[in-house]
Amino acid sequence: MEIVWSDETLKNYFKVLDYLFDNWSANEIENFENSFDDLIVRITNNSEICPKSKILNFRKCLIDKNNSLVYQEINGKIFLISLIDNRSSHQY
Repeated sequence: MEIVWSDETLKNYFKVLDYLFDNWSANEIENFENSFDDLIVRITNNSEICPKSKILNFRKCLIDKNNSLVYQEINGKIFLISLIDNRSSHQY
């Protein structure tokens, strides 16, 4: 399946990496990237692996205890809607 990144997801992904770079070690950055990549592989293999979110037909997956990915599958493509901080107030 093709993965399509939204501008918001890309911006938030780099925001997380910047935060980890400024406050944590390279090990935490690598752990986050590995967890994210593993999740993308799992979603690609089974787009319904994560539970539906509270809105629309989106699905929400836990990347790690602080971050989740919101996505939607349409016609064989996975659209990455947003990467969210689990500690924040959000609509998903």
